[in-house]
Amino acid sequence: MGVSGRLLRYASARPRSLLVAVPHGTRARLLAEAELARRGWRPAGTPASADLLVVCGSPEKSLARAVETIWADTPCPRARVELRDDLRPEQVADALDGAVSRLADGPAQRRDAAERGRHQARRDRGGVHGHGDGPEHGRQEHEDGHAVDGHGDGNGHGYGDGNGHGNGDGNGHGNGDRDGMGGPEGLRMAGRGADRDGLTLDRLHVPLGPVLPDWPAGLVVETVLQGDVIQRARVRISGGSGVERFWDAPWLAALAGRHVTRGAAARRRAASHLDSLGRLLAVSGWDSSATRARRLRDRLLWERPDDGLAEDFARFARRVRRSRPLRWMLRGLGTVDASHGPAVRVRGDVVARMERWLAGTEAALGELDDRSRLADDEGPRGPVGERPSESLLAVLPTLLAGAELAAARLIVASLDPDLDQVPSAYEVLHA
Repeated sequence: MGVSGRLLRYASARPRSLLVAVPHGTRARLLAEAELARRGWRPAGTPASADLLVVCGSPEKSLARAVETIWADTPCPRARVELRDDLRPEQVADALDGAVSRLADGPAQRRDAAERGRHQARRDRGGVHGHGDGPEHGRQEHEDGHAVDGHGDGNGHGYGDGNGHGNGDGNGHGNGDRDGMGGPEGLRMAGRGADRDGLTLDRLHVPLGPVLPDWPAGLVVETVLQGDVIQRARVRISGGSGVERFWDAPWLAALAGRHVTRGAAARRRAASHLDSLGRLLAVSGWDSSATRARRLRDRLLWERPDDGLAEDFARFARRVRRSRPLRWMLRGLGTVDASHGPAVRVRGDVVARMERWLAGTEAALGELDDRSRLADDEGPRGPVGERPSESLLAVLPTLLAGAELAAARLIVASLDPDLDQVPSAYEVLHA
């Protein structure tokens, strides 16, 4: 084995993984995150820094195109793992072991690199600057504020321009110009318009999602930006095939007449809240506490017994509540009140929603040993029959309008809609 082979084997032992969450693939995502954490593999924030692409669930057409774009942007050596939503923990471990073997296979990696280079050359000769394919509709803002329909292609979240065409790629980027004229190197040219201070600034169309770290599975937020301020937003979903609603499963089973204990439902509720807390803390930049939240979540879901769990959570919650920088960062963001309608059950700002998760987890941990029969439909996000995440998505564009881009990530994380509850065709337009 030469030097390159030794280096390849050394690097493949602890690859950096980029995880793609798919609607209805929540179980696969949770199992993958738990196994990756157990192995000590670091997450990758972008395709360029990833060695391993882990797709959790079965993406439908638009999200599948986004996954292919992410894969095309992942440099060699690389490996890809696709996890179905019905796998057992040992099957997830076996799939990751197989990925390590493929990463360490020098001849296979060289063939992959050569094929990737040929594909890139063909794409460059064809003058294609995006990675997506398939027609999608988009919108372009003219300086007078009117929107006109165009066409985009890509993963279902590119904006079109004027009466021409645009295309988008799976990283959430779009390009294209009015009258079908491309800008320099295929880059899309910005429109202009007055901002909230009366200044005339460039107006950029920037999609967020569907593949971002610590982002709801399949969510796409198409934004119109001036500077780093969101002027308008549209929400829609790149879906996944399947029907499982992992977080709502105990309540749905009880409604179907099966015997479910209150303790089992409390376990699922606490794990859901900890999952949401982990996402919010990660987006806030507090990685150590995000890791603690996810470790507690994994202990609830996949490990027994529960010795010391309540005490460990109490220490975690005390640390989060005492963090003044965290509260200063989150206070006043994304405030929801009665004006947003009675269907939106989450009131207050990001801090209030974080406190609701902490209190809800604490209460649920006290009910883990309750063997009485579950007789209600109050899931982690509200009554499961009402699909409460739809109301969260409905209010999201209003909350994002006027927010800075960094604050928008925090607002989305604090609402944490469960896209397993929402049909793939769901779309909200705020203009």
